[in-house]
Amino acid sequence: MSLWLLAVAMEPEARLLIPRLKPAPALGHKPCFRGRLAEREVYLVLTGMGLVNAAQAVAAACEHLDGLEAIINLGCAGAYAGGGLKVGEAALANQAVLADSGLLTNKGWHPLEKLGLPLSTDAQGREFYHRWPCDPALNALLSQGRPGLRQGVFATVSQVSGDHATAAVMEARWSALLEDMESAAVAQVAALYGLPCACLRGVSNIAGQRELDVARGAGAAQEVLLALGG
Repeated sequence: MSLWLLAVAMEPEARLLIPRLKPAPALGHKPCFRGRLAEREVYLVLTGMGLVNAAQAVAAACEHLDGLEAIINLGCAGAYAGGGLKVGEAALANQAVLADSGLLTNKGWHPLEKLGLPLSTDAQGREFYHRWPCDPALNALLSQGRPGLRQGVFATVSQVSGDHATAAVMEARWSALLEDMESAAVAQVAALYGLPCACLRGVSNIAGQRELDVARGAGAAQEVLLALGG
């Protein structure tokens, strides 16, 4: 039986999904729910916010769930101004990047490649520093829930952009569409376990602007999944 893991940081980002599911045994000490969505059996884990929480929860799920076939990170995000996305619109990542890792000197920021220390290496010997690709086939399937769904780079940060100038720097550095706090961590762990990964986010705010509408943003992402039926 096909089983998808839905990794969601916070309960408010899963309020359309949880009522359709049943409580399930915790994974990695994180709350979980199980049921059927999008014509698949799904296991939803509330990871907690940020890179460490997301990676820990998803790794625990990969270790303990039998038949796991795909991982989908859902939630809300800030849209970079240049991408043109508005609050309440959804998007998929074609690539998730660890955006504020690297080398910082008094002469500026440099990527991890400058250190020569990749964060991971896959079975084919490819080195990964900042960027993890998302699965095109899984993206195509999710896009059936909303044809024309935008795709682009998601910049995963630990330090959220607190003003428009800071957001503009991150947008330009990575040519990114959205800013979030978990996607790249989920994608990195998925790659380690050889599982396809998708990152589906809805816009809760414009990056650099701290007034968030979590319900509209996260709702947009959940509605794409629910539109697949099941």
